[in-house]
Amino acid sequence: MKLLIIYFLVLGFICIRDLFKVKNFDDYVVAGRKQSSPFVFMSLMATVLGASATVGIAARAESIGFAAFWWLGVGAIGFWFQAAFLSKPVHDLDVRTLPEIAEKTVGRTGRKLVAFIIAVSWIGIIAAQFAAVAGFIGLVLGHDAGTQSVLITAVIVIVYTLLGGQLSVVRTDALQFGILTLGFFAAAIYLFGGFSGAESATLANGTSAGLASFGNFNLLNEKFSFSDLAMMLFTVGGAYFLGPDVISRNLVAKDSSSARKAVVIGSFAILVFSVIIVLLGMWAATYAPNVAGNSVNPLFRLASGVLPLPLAALLSVGLLSALLSSADTCLINSAAIFGSDILNTRRISVVRLIVVAIGVIATYLALQGKDIIGLLTMAYSVYTPGIVAPLAVAIIAHKKFNIKKTLWYAGVVVGGLFGLIPAIFASTAKIALPAYIPHIGIAISLIFALASLKRK
Repeated sequence: MKLLIIYFLVLGFICIRDLFKVKNFDDYVVAGRKQSSPFVFMSLMATVLGASATVGIAARAESIGFAAFWWLGVGAIGFWFQAAFLSKPVHDLDVRTLPEIAEKTVGRTGRKLVAFIIAVSWIGIIAAQFAAVAGFIGLVLGHDAGTQSVLITAVIVIVYTLLGGQLSVVRTDALQFGILTLGFFAAAIYLFGGFSGAESATLANGTSAGLASFGNFNLLNEKFSFSDLAMMLFTVGGAYFLGPDVISRNLVAKDSSSARKAVVIGSFAILVFSVIIVLLGMWAATYAPNVAGNSVNPLFRLASGVLPLPLAALLSVGLLSALLSSADTCLINSAAIFGSDILNTRRISVVRLIVVAIGVIATYLALQGKDIIGLLTMAYSVYTPGIVAPLAVAIIAHKKFNIKKTLWYAGVVVGGLFGLIPAIFASTAKIALPAYIPHIGIAISLIFALASLKRK
């Protein structure tokens, strides 16, 4: 508990220091567009190593084994494509938000459409992140703190984002990435170095120990087939290729070279993290399984009952860093989008008010439960099938082709519907439509986008 207090005080010091450095809209929303590649890299890593890439991968490793590697594996592929095709043209557009890219490449209607989808859905995503952090704080406190944990989480994230904006987010991301790196690697060294004693006990029982006890390390198996990988490549990989959060890291870079370098290095770094997180999940499944009638995430089990106190504290703060670093990025970017792209204002005071408003709404939703959050995040199901391919085509074709806007918008709408309809059925009617339907939407939106191109 004392370590958490120290951690939060350090975050507070950073945001108060950055408060006096914020002089204009660019400082607050894109950290002055002058961040070097190391800071862009660390902020990018802290952003993508959130709840789904840490807690989520560990849980998947417990159920499907080493094939869980592909969650970040396809992310690395998305990063490679981003570095090859988007990093330079996106930064050279000299924009402050992702929807602004749509205006410069397609038109103002495109900007409003993309802004609305991101802004609405990210309120639900922020609420879900608040709930995830609150659940972890409750675990650290040793009981379900409920409302108290949600409020603590919300106040922390809202305050340091409110004061320092993107400058604080980039600086705290660097700190959080360093801590989560130490936490995960220290836990891996302790567990796989044989210091835990669990493997010795296993050998004494006459069974295999260490990595050999995990079975095979196949990247594909009966629980995760090639078709699953192909679908994940487009849905998850698409978010790493042109997701609002990862592209926002490009916009804080001082030049296109720094942005591209951060993505390339990040692509290899997340492969390493994927292996580490998967192995930690598999270790917990083998040596520290869930107690009957209880379901606790593998990483939480390691932090609360397996690792010695110093390492448990380090891993706990690392997990907290992973969860917080995604929430603050979403909060500042959604506020910037609401202000700049929807309300057409670049006044820092207005964006700060929006930070508070979004934070309060997200807090309320986190306290209400998952149903409302699910309805809001449902809007995000439109993004990958409806927007990623058309917007990528528009960026790459910028200044080389004219775009027939009717065809381009038709692709966005039709492709988006193929993502939205399955989400509606799953959320409201509890009917699971075939998993490939959003991929049909991706193909349709890509075909329409390519058909919309006309040489100048």
